[in-house]
Amino acid sequence: QTTLEAIGVEAGSSRGLVQHRFGSKDKLLEALIARIANDHRDRLLVRMRGLSGLEAIECEIDCYLEGMDDPPVSSRAFFVLMLESVGPAPQIRPVFAQIGTRWQKALAGQIRKGQRSGRIRADIDAGIEAELLVATVRGLRMQSMLAPTASRIATGIAALKQRLRQRLAEA
Repeated sequence: QTTLEAIGVEAGSSRGLVQHRFGSKDKLLEALIARIANDHRDRLLVRMRGLSGLEAIECEIDCYLEGMDDPPVSSRAFFVLMLESVGPAPQIRPVFAQIGTRWQKALAGQIRKGQRSGRIRADIDAGIEAELLVATVRGLRMQSMLAPTASRIATGIAALKQRLRQRLAEA
């Protein structure tokens, strides 16, 4: 029930600035989601310089799951909005679908690089592995946010990486 006017006031700007800039709450939410995703991707790309194949994939896992003991507000907002997109806010679902597709393509690309270099098994389906990896890390992150005291996120991350190496690495 929040209005763009109320958001502008809360943000300390004029009542009409948010309306003028975004036009609608949906556009504001889309911009927020894109900003959080792009900020994460920018931080990730800096850390991934010089990495490829399994090393790059493990870096992606670490970047996505770090800070789960005390997730930043932006991380919590991203997941709340993602859940809302499959419920009462389906109009923002395409934004999350696009982010997921982009991420899966990037991971599949890293798997293919590893296959070309001979460090990842050639018989691995890069697209399927990328889809499974996105689902797994999202699930781990969601579990840690839903039950932070019961979640064993560090153990889960270590097990995920170990099994990923076992499954993908060329013998």
